[in-house]
Amino acid sequence: MSAKAKISGLGKGRRAVLVSGDRRRHHRRHHRRHEDFAVEGIQEMGADLSRSFAKLRKRCKARRLVAAIRHCDRRAINEIFEWRCRAICFFRKPGFDCVKISCCFGRGSAFVTFDICVRSLNRCCGFDGGFRNGFF
Repeated sequence: MSAKAKISGLGKGRRAVLVSGDRRRHHRRHHRRHEDFAVEGIQEMGADLSRSFAKLRKRCKARRLVAAIRHCDRRAINEIFEWRCRAICFFRKPGFDCVKISCCFGRGSAFVTFDICVRSLNRCCGFDGGFRNGFF
């Protein structure tokens, strides 16, 4: 059987807690002086990108983004994703039109780059739309 003992008083355990508590407070103060802007940037990134993608739930915004990607309209994409994100380049994959978007957060200490691809309407854009061998 196991027995639990309860010890009270001014023993070693109590002094050790005070010493380690002082060290923790000093440690926390030390880190406040050296803030990591990348952590701040990642937090901003989460909030900003979730807001931007939430806008795309509206059909008109989604249509606008799809049209901008298909027509390589950099200005329209930049307006949808606001000032922190920019359309870097447009490219095509077989059967898809794509855009590469880069966003900067946290005083330039955190970057995210992502691609958005939509099905191409033109099946003869140098790739035959990815449909060969008489499938379509």
